[in-house]
Amino acid sequence: MTKTTIPDDTIIVQTYSQLTLYLRRFAEGQLGLLLILGRPGTGKTHQAKLALGLEASGIPTKAESALYVEGHVKAFGLYEKLWECRDRPVVLDDLDRLYADPDCVRLLKPLCGGQQQKTISWITKATRSWGIPDQFTTTSHVALIANEWRSLNANARALEDRAIILQFDPPNDEVHQNAKAWFDDDEVYNFIDRWVGEVPALSLRHYEKGRRLRQAGFEDWKESLMRMMRPDARLLAIAGLQSDAALRTEEARAKQFCRNTGLSRATYFRLKSRLRP
Repeated sequence: MTKTTIPDDTIIVQTYSQLTLYLRRFAEGQLGLLLILGRPGTGKTHQAKLALGLEASGIPTKAESALYVEGHVKAFGLYEKLWECRDRPVVLDDLDRLYADPDCVRLLKPLCGGQQQKTISWITKATRSWGIPDQFTTTSHVALIANEWRSLNANARALEDRAIILQFDPPNDEVHQNAKAWFDDDEVYNFIDRWVGEVPALSLRHYEKGRRLRQAGFEDWKESLMRMMRPDARLLAIAGLQSDAALRTEEARAKQFCRNTGLSRATYFRLKSRLRP
Protein backbone atom coordinates (compact mmCIF):
# COMPACT_ATOMS: atom_id res chain seq x y z
CA MET A 1 0.00 0.00 0.00
CA THR A 2 1.40 3.43 -0.93
CA LYS A 3 1.77 6.23 1.57
CA THR A 4 1.17 9.89 0.76
CA THR A 5 2.25 11.32 4.12
CA ILE A 6 5.37 13.45 4.04
CA PRO A 7 8.59 12.10 5.62
CA ASP A 8 9.24 13.01 9.26
CA ASP A 9 12.30 15.16 8.52
CA THR A 10 10.51 17.34 5.95
CA ILE A 11 11.10 21.11 6.18
CA ILE A 12 7.87 23.12 5.87
CA VAL A 13 8.32 26.19 3.64
CA GLN A 14 5.51 28.76 3.49
CA THR A 15 6.95 31.75 1.59
CA TYR A 16 8.34 32.24 -1.90
CA SER A 17 11.40 33.99 -0.49
CA GLN A 18 12.23 30.93 1.63
CA LEU A 19 11.78 28.58 -1.34
CA THR A 20 13.96 30.81 -3.52
CA LEU A 21 16.72 30.74 -0.89
CA TYR A 22 16.81 26.92 -0.88
CA LEU A 23 16.78 26.84 -4.68
CA ARG A 24 19.64 29.32 -4.91
CA ARG A 25 21.70 27.24 -2.51
CA PHE A 26 20.92 24.21 -4.66
CA ALA A 27 21.97 26.10 -7.81
CA GLU A 28 25.26 26.92 -6.06
CA GLY A 29 25.85 23.20 -5.44
CA GLN A 30 25.43 23.31 -1.67
CA LEU A 31 22.48 20.94 -1.17
CA GLY A 32 23.27 17.93 -3.36
CA LEU A 33 19.87 16.22 -3.55
CA LEU A 34 16.74 18.37 -3.04
CA LEU A 35 13.16 17.08 -3.04
CA ILE A 36 10.39 19.70 -3.34
CA LEU A 37 6.81 18.64 -2.58
CA GLY A 38 3.64 20.71 -2.65
CA ARG A 39 0.16 21.01 -4.05
CA PRO A 40 -0.26 21.90 -7.76
CA GLY A 41 -0.56 25.54 -8.82
CA THR A 42 1.84 27.16 -6.35
CA GLY A 43 4.64 27.80 -8.85
CA LYS A 44 7.23 25.26 -7.63
CA THR A 45 8.51 24.60 -11.15
CA HIS A 46 8.59 28.28 -12.11
CA GLN A 47 10.58 29.20 -9.01
CA ALA A 48 13.08 26.41 -9.72
CA LYS A 49 13.58 27.61 -13.29
CA LEU A 50 14.11 31.19 -12.16
CA ALA A 51 16.71 30.18 -9.60
CA LEU A 52 18.60 28.10 -12.16
CA GLY A 53 18.56 30.67 -14.96
CA LEU A 54 16.04 28.78 -17.09
CA GLU A 55 13.34 30.27 -19.28
CA ALA A 56 9.73 29.15 -18.89
CA SER A 57 10.39 26.51 -21.56
CA GLY A 58 13.21 24.99 -19.54
CA ILE A 59 15.86 26.19 -22.01
CA PRO A 60 19.00 27.59 -20.34
CA THR A 61 19.29 31.37 -20.65
CA LYS A 62 23.05 31.09 -20.45
CA ALA A 63 25.62 28.46 -21.31
CA GLU A 64 26.48 25.84 -18.69
CA SER A 65 23.25 26.55 -16.80
CA ALA A 66 21.11 23.53 -15.90
CA LEU A 67 18.99 20.70 -17.23
CA TYR A 68 15.22 20.63 -16.72
CA VAL A 69 13.42 17.34 -17.45
CA GLU A 70 9.66 16.68 -17.31
CA GLY A 71 8.24 13.33 -16.25
CA HIS A 72 7.06 12.24 -19.70
CA VAL A 73 10.63 11.87 -21.04
CA LYS A 74 11.66 8.41 -22.25
CA ALA A 75 14.48 6.66 -20.43
CA PHE A 76 17.01 6.78 -23.28
CA GLY A 77 16.16 10.45 -23.88
CA LEU A 78 16.89 11.09 -20.20
CA TYR A 79 20.23 9.28 -20.50
CA GLU A 80 21.14 11.35 -23.56
CA LYS A 81 20.29 14.62 -21.79
CA LEU A 82 22.23 13.65 -18.69
CA TRP A 83 25.26 12.95 -20.89
CA GLU A 84 24.94 16.26 -22.74
CA CYS A 85 24.50 18.23 -19.49
CA ARG A 86 26.83 16.23 -17.26
CA ASP A 87 28.19 18.08 -14.23
CA ARG A 88 25.35 20.66 -14.41
CA PRO A 89 22.42 20.95 -11.97
CA VAL A 90 19.50 18.71 -12.95
CA VAL A 91 15.80 19.36 -12.19
CA LEU A 92 13.46 16.39 -12.61
CA ASP A 93 9.79 17.42 -12.58
CA ASP A 94 6.83 15.05 -12.12
CA LEU A 95 8.66 12.33 -10.21
CA ASP A 96 5.64 9.98 -10.21
CA ARG A 97 5.91 9.46 -13.97
CA LEU A 98 9.64 8.91 -13.89
CA TYR A 99 9.31 6.28 -11.18
CA ALA A 100 6.65 4.47 -13.24
CA ASP A 101 9.33 3.60 -15.83
CA PRO A 102 11.77 0.89 -14.60
CA ASP A 103 14.47 2.10 -17.02
CA CYS A 104 14.20 5.63 -15.61
CA VAL A 105 14.47 4.20 -12.10
CA ARG A 106 17.67 2.43 -13.15
CA LEU A 107 19.14 5.81 -14.17
CA LEU A 108 17.84 7.72 -11.16
CA LYS A 109 19.33 5.37 -8.56
CA PRO A 110 22.97 6.25 -9.29
CA LEU A 111 22.15 9.85 -10.28
CA CYS A 112 20.54 10.50 -6.89
CA GLY A 113 23.16 8.58 -4.96
CA GLY A 114 25.10 10.11 -2.14
CA GLN A 115 28.46 10.18 -3.95
CA GLN A 116 29.98 13.38 -5.30
CA GLN A 117 30.84 11.65 -8.60
CA LYS A 118 28.26 9.26 -10.04
CA THR A 119 28.57 6.69 -12.81
CA ILE A 120 25.60 6.45 -15.21
CA SER A 121 25.32 3.54 -17.65
CA TRP A 122 23.23 2.52 -20.66
CA ILE A 123 24.67 -0.70 -22.06
CA THR A 124 22.93 -1.15 -25.42
CA LYS A 125 23.76 -0.76 -29.10
CA ALA A 126 21.60 2.41 -29.17
CA THR A 127 24.29 4.48 -27.46
CA ARG A 128 26.93 3.55 -30.03
CA SER A 129 24.63 4.32 -32.96
CA TRP A 130 23.98 7.79 -31.49
CA GLY A 131 27.62 8.42 -30.74
CA ILE A 132 27.06 8.45 -26.99
CA PRO A 133 29.24 6.48 -24.55
CA ASP A 134 27.53 3.59 -22.80
CA GLN A 135 28.90 4.85 -19.48
CA PHE A 136 29.97 8.23 -18.10
CA THR A 137 30.59 10.02 -14.81
CA THR A 138 28.92 13.20 -13.64
CA THR A 139 28.91 15.46 -10.59
CA SER A 140 25.41 16.81 -11.28
CA HIS A 141 23.34 17.59 -8.20
CA VAL A 142 19.62 16.92 -8.50
CA ALA A 143 16.34 18.60 -7.55
CA LEU A 144 13.18 16.51 -7.68
CA ILE A 145 9.72 18.13 -7.87
CA ALA A 146 6.47 16.30 -7.06
CA ASN A 147 2.95 17.20 -5.97
CA GLU A 148 2.94 14.50 -3.32
CA TRP A 149 5.33 11.89 -2.03
CA ARG A 150 4.62 8.20 -2.32
CA SER A 151 6.92 5.73 -0.59
CA LEU A 152 6.40 3.33 -3.48
CA ASN A 153 9.35 1.03 -2.90
CA ALA A 154 12.87 0.76 -1.53
CA ASN A 155 14.15 3.12 -4.25
CA ALA A 156 11.82 5.90 -3.12
CA ARG A 157 12.66 5.32 0.53
CA ALA A 158 16.37 5.56 -0.28
CA LEU A 159 15.74 9.04 -1.71
CA GLU A 160 14.07 10.09 1.54
CA ASP A 161 17.25 9.26 3.45
CA ARG A 162 19.55 11.22 1.10
CA ALA A 163 17.50 14.29 0.20
CA ILE A 164 16.80 17.62 1.81
CA ILE A 165 12.99 17.49 1.66
CA LEU A 166 10.85 20.61 1.42
CA GLN A 167 7.06 20.78 1.66
CA PHE A 168 6.06 24.03 -0.06
CA ASP A 169 2.74 25.06 1.44
CA PRO A 170 2.17 28.81 0.99
CA PRO A 171 -1.00 30.28 2.56
CA ASN A 172 -3.51 31.98 0.27
CA ASP A 173 -2.25 35.50 1.02
CA GLU A 174 1.28 34.47 0.02
CA VAL A 175 0.06 33.03 -3.29
CA HIS A 176 -2.01 36.17 -3.89
CA GLN A 177 0.96 38.47 -3.29
CA ASN A 178 3.11 36.38 -5.61
CA ALA A 179 0.50 36.73 -8.37
CA LYS A 180 0.48 40.50 -7.91
CA ALA A 181 4.07 40.67 -9.17
CA TRP A 182 3.27 39.27 -12.63
CA PHE A 183 -0.49 39.03 -13.19
CA ASP A 184 -1.71 42.04 -15.19
CA ASP A 185 -5.50 41.59 -15.31
CA ASP A 186 -6.68 43.94 -12.56
CA GLU A 187 -10.34 42.99 -12.87
CA VAL A 188 -9.66 39.30 -12.24
CA TYR A 189 -7.03 40.01 -9.57
CA ASN A 190 -9.33 42.35 -7.64
CA PHE A 191 -12.18 39.86 -7.81
CA ILE A 192 -9.99 37.07 -6.38
CA ASP A 193 -8.76 39.54 -3.75
CA ARG A 194 -12.23 39.64 -2.21
CA TRP A 195 -12.31 35.87 -1.78
CA VAL A 196 -8.73 35.08 -0.73
CA GLY A 197 -9.67 34.30 2.86
CA GLU A 198 -12.53 31.99 1.89
CA VAL A 199 -10.86 29.69 -0.66
CA PRO A 200 -9.60 26.34 0.67
CA ALA A 201 -6.39 26.34 -1.42
CA LEU A 202 -5.73 29.21 -3.82
CA SER A 203 -3.83 28.31 -6.99
CA LEU A 204 -1.93 30.54 -9.42
CA ARG A 205 -3.87 28.71 -12.13
CA HIS A 206 -7.08 30.34 -10.89
CA TYR A 207 -5.78 33.71 -12.10
CA GLU A 208 -5.02 32.50 -15.61
CA LYS A 209 -8.30 30.62 -15.92
CA GLY A 210 -10.24 33.69 -14.77
CA ARG A 211 -8.39 35.82 -17.31
CA ARG A 212 -9.19 33.43 -20.16
CA LEU A 213 -12.88 33.28 -19.27
CA ARG A 214 -13.17 37.06 -18.95
CA GLN A 215 -11.30 37.79 -22.18
CA ALA A 216 -13.42 35.20 -24.01
CA GLY A 217 -16.46 37.32 -23.17
CA PHE A 218 -18.28 35.04 -20.74
CA GLU A 219 -20.59 37.23 -18.66
CA ASP A 220 -20.68 34.63 -15.85
CA TRP A 221 -16.88 34.32 -15.59
CA LYS A 222 -16.96 35.36 -11.94
CA GLU A 223 -19.39 32.64 -10.97
CA SER A 224 -17.41 30.05 -12.98
CA LEU A 225 -14.18 31.11 -11.30
CA MET A 226 -15.83 30.89 -7.90
CA ARG A 227 -16.84 27.30 -8.59
CA MET A 228 -13.22 26.48 -9.48
CA MET A 229 -11.98 28.02 -6.23
CA ARG A 230 -14.60 26.05 -4.23
CA PRO A 231 -15.36 28.27 -1.23
CA ASP A 232 -18.15 27.64 1.28
CA ALA A 233 -21.36 26.80 -0.67
CA ARG A 234 -23.19 29.66 1.08
CA LEU A 235 -20.54 32.12 -0.13
CA LEU A 236 -20.87 30.66 -3.59
CA ALA A 237 -24.57 31.52 -3.46
CA ILE A 238 -23.67 35.10 -2.49
CA ALA A 239 -21.24 35.33 -5.40
CA GLY A 240 -24.00 34.40 -7.81
CA LEU A 241 -26.27 37.07 -6.39
CA GLN A 242 -23.52 39.70 -6.64
CA SER A 243 -23.27 39.11 -10.38
CA ASP A 244 -27.05 39.12 -10.96
CA ALA A 245 -27.79 42.41 -12.77
CA ALA A 246 -31.50 42.18 -11.86
CA LEU A 247 -30.68 42.58 -8.16
CA ARG A 248 -29.66 46.21 -7.75
CA THR A 249 -29.49 46.56 -3.96
CA GLU A 250 -28.06 44.58 -1.08
CA GLU A 251 -31.54 44.25 0.39
CA ALA A 252 -32.79 42.64 -2.83
CA ARG A 253 -29.84 40.25 -2.82
CA ALA A 254 -30.45 39.38 0.84
CA LYS A 255 -34.11 38.55 0.17
CA GLN A 256 -33.17 36.38 -2.80
CA PHE A 257 -30.50 34.66 -0.68
CA CYS A 258 -33.17 33.79 1.91
CA ARG A 259 -35.44 32.37 -0.81
CA ASN A 260 -32.61 30.36 -2.42
CA THR A 261 -31.05 28.91 0.73
CA GLY A 262 -33.66 29.02 3.46
CA LEU A 263 -31.16 30.95 5.60
CA SER A 264 -31.78 34.28 7.32
CA ARG A 265 -31.14 37.84 6.19
CA ALA A 266 -28.67 38.20 9.09
CA THR A 267 -26.73 35.19 7.77
CA TYR A 268 -26.42 36.87 4.37
CA PHE A 269 -24.91 40.03 5.80
CA ARG A 270 -22.71 38.13 8.26
CA LEU A 271 -21.24 35.99 5.47
CA LYS A 272 -20.84 38.93 3.12
CA SER A 273 -18.93 40.85 5.82
CA ARG A 274 -16.21 38.19 5.66
CA LEU A 275 -15.30 39.31 2.15
CA ARG A 276 -12.70 41.96 1.52
CA PRO A 277 -14.22 45.26 0.37
